[in-house]
Formats: sequence, structure tokens, C-alpha cells
Amino acid sequence: MQPKIAIVYLCYGMRTYLKDIAEAVAKLDYPKDRLTFILVPAGSPDGIAEVIRTEILPRSGQDLPEVVLLDDGQNRGFAGNNNLALRYALENNFDYAFLHNGDLKLAPEAITEAVRLAEASPEVGSVQCLVSFWQETDKVNVTGGVIHIAGYGFARDNGKQMSDIVVKDGEDIAYSSGAAVLYRVSALQKVGLLEEGFFMYHEDLELGMRLRFAGYRNVLATKAFAYHDYKFSRNPKKFAWMELYRHLVVLAYYKPATLLLFSPLLVGIELGTWLMALKGGWIKAKFWAFGQWFHPRTWKLLWSMRKRAQALRVIRDADFLKFVVGKIEAQETASPLMDKLINPAVDEAFQAGRKIVFW
Repeated sequence: MQPKIAIVYLCYGMRTYLKDIAEAVAKLDYPKDRLTFILVPAGSPDGIAEVIRTEILPRSGQDLPEVVLLDDGQNRGFAGNNNLALRYALENNFDYAFLHNGDLKLAPEAITEAVRLAEASPEVGSVQCLVSFWQETDKVNVTGGVIHIAGYGFARDNGKQMSDIVVKDGEDIAYSSGAAVLYRVSALQKVGLLEEGFFMYHEDLELGMRLRFAGYRNVLATKAFAYHDYKFSRNPKKFAWMELYRHLVVLAYYKPATLLLFSPLLVGIELGTWLMALKGGWIKAKFWAFGQWFHPRTWKLLWSMRKRAQALRVIRDADFLKFVVGKIEAQETASPLMDKLINPAVDEAFQAGRKIVFW
């Protein structure tokens, strides 16, 4: 019998995508009686919950797999909304849960291929789909998440032509993007769900790190295709959340010796970030992130994250740093200054420091 899969569709503000997403789910080649399509509108103001009730729920068990609507009208952020469905998956004995971004559609074989890789080894905690752009399917959006030494997470191979990338089916990646990822439910039972202290951004990175620390692997399924209608956003809130959460990740996961070793580099990056914020017009977001450290809730969150991460840890920092990089590539924020000066300097310092780490 095939594993039981929950497809978690967080659909806040996604009414315009609903029809296409539902049609893609209906065409999945995975056995429908082993799938459940869980929709979480999270209080979306666009009326999508009513459309689900009138147009999607009647198709449950027909052309669509079983459909479940989880709707209490509350928006808890990316982590909290997805966790609502992930808890349902845990309570109802699902084997895997697939996080499905609101503006993403799956190829018919996507779930089958992701499950195939997951079933190949109990060490696999998450499987990343190979995601291209919805309107330009020959152009890559993400082949796995990459972690920068300063805690930034970014999409590997973003913007590259599919024919130009070099990837291997089942290869290890730092973390799986929350846009299209299959999680092993038993792994989530061990390490916990998405961190609800993060409202948006870096939740997938933090969970991917947690899985790594607990001894699980994050891998890429090159034959599990998904198509993302991705548009880069310069929303100040995005920068604010990312700045706060990257610091929390670094402080929660690295050992004190690693933090001490890389402290000059991290301080230099921090100073550079302030200058970039000033030049880029998001200095208020940077001040907001800095101001959060004056709130006890931030320190409480850091303590709980660090306590959890270190309790789960079965690997050395030296092992984990193999999945960390010193340069940010293939991103919309790229510039000649970043590519020719900052990236090479930071990467050289990081590579030199990484050779010292044996703990």
C-alpha cells in the first residue's frame, strides 16, 4: 500500500490561483485514495473560503482526492497556518505532508517522485521539488535552499536556465524550500513543526536546519516538477522579518566556539547590511529588527530555539558547515559591488574559518 499523503495548501489571498491548483491536484498520478487535499484559507479576505465550500468540497473523492477545509478565520502567519494542517496530518496518521505554496502548481508526477525518494531511505526528512517558473518552465526558481554564514536563506539556481544547472536526483541540500516540499511525518513528530515564532520567511530554513541537526537528510527530487508564479518583493516587512530571523537562527544553532571564530566576519557583514539598508531604502526595517532585541519575547524565542536545537543535535558544526556558504548568488539583489567585492571577500574569510572548525 502506498504511503498516505497530506497536501497542505495554504491559500490566503490565492483565489485567482485556486482553479489551476485544483486542476493540477486532480491530475496527480499518485493514488487518489492515499491523498488528502487540505486547504487553509486563514481568514483570507478575498472570499476563497466560500469558493472552496461551493466549488472544491463537492469534488472531494470524485475527480479530486479527499478534500479537507480547515478554516477558523485566523491568520497565524506562514508557520502557524501550515502547522494547523500539519497537526491534522499528525493526528490522522499520515506518512508524509507536502507543503504547497499558494501560487504554485504541481506536475502530475510530482508527489510520486517525491515519495519515491523519501521511501528510499528512512534518513530522508524532507524532499524538495525542482521548481521552475510558472510562465517560463525552462527557467529555474529553486533547486534547494542555501544557507549563508550570516543566517540568510536563498534559492539555489534561481533565474538560471534549466539546461545550465547541474543537479543530481537525491542529492543533499541545506534545506528544502517551503514552496514545494515533502516532509516525513515521523521526522516532524521527533523535531517539531514549523517555528511559530517566525511569522513569515526563514521558517523552512530553520526547520531544515533542525532536521539536519537531528540526523535527517534534506534532498532534491529532480523529477518532481513544480511551477511557481514567483515575483520578487521588496516589501519592507520582508526585510524586517528576515533580518530578525537570520540572527535568531545563527545564535540558536552554532556552538559558542563557532560564533566566536566567525564573530569578526559576522560583525563585518552586519555593518555592511546597515549600509545596504540605508542605500536600499529599507533602513526602517533594519531598525525594527534591531529594536526587537529589546523585547523579552525575542530572547525567550531564542532560548527555546537554542534549547531545542542543541537537544536534537547529533552532528558537529564542522559537518553542518559543509552545507553553509559564504556568498549569495543568483538573486534579484545582486549588484557589481556584491558580486565583485563583497561576495569574494566574505567567502574567502568563511572558507578559511571553516577549515579551523573541528567541533
